[in-house]
Amino acid sequence: MTLVRTGPECATTEHVVEGLIRAWNAGSATEFAGYFAENADLVNIHGMHLRGRQAIAGLYDMLFRSVFVKSALQASVASRRKLRADVELIHVKVHGNLRLRKVEAQIVIVTLVLTQHGNRWVVASMHNTLVSEARS
Repeated sequence: MTLVRTGPECATTEHVVEGLIRAWNAGSATEFAGYFAENADLVNIHGMHLRGRQAIAGLYDMLFRSVFVKSALQASVASRRKLRADVELIHVKVHGNLRLRKVEAQIVIVTLVLTQHGNRWVVASMHNTLVSEARS
């Protein structure tokens, strides 16, 4: 089992979103999972529900070494809303070369709930939804 440490001190939610994309593009499951709270939830585009930073790191380690080995993402924040001073809801539009279903370019909407712990923002929940298959 891979030991997953927390990610860098992210003073803003923008840093978390940027860090997630950077970690994905680097293929680093440990770094990717480090942006999540210890007890975080992640639902992928296939409806698989992962619970906890360790489970997220474990699955994404396998995915980054296999089906996502040459994937690359670009993202832009579509909307954001403060739910409380220490909780933010963010929708991110992700364009990616995911190599799923033999279609390379795809669009995913990622719903994030981030919570603030001291000076650090972390992902409490992430839900991915495949929007469409972009066609060349």
